[in-house]
Amino acid sequence: MKNKNLILRYFGLFLLVVGIILNIKMYVDEAWPTYLFFIISAVGIIQIIASFVSKQMKVSWQILWALLPIILGFIYLKL
Repeated sequence: MKNKNLILRYFGLFLLVVGIILNIKMYVDEAWPTYLFFIISAVGIIQIIASFVSKQMKVSWQILWALLPIILGFIYLKL
């Protein structure tokens, strides 16, 4: 039970940390405010919560759910 959905949890933690670092950098550089960094952090928090709430997933599903927001973000930015 302790090692449940670790890939999804760690990827969510990675997104949360990246979002926080980019948000701090935005304030330090006095750049125009953007909410993309808040969205990145929110996706990370949602993935962490989902890893705790859901039952044990296969590794392939964890990788799919971890990379899905990144893939959708790239698709959205290309359109």
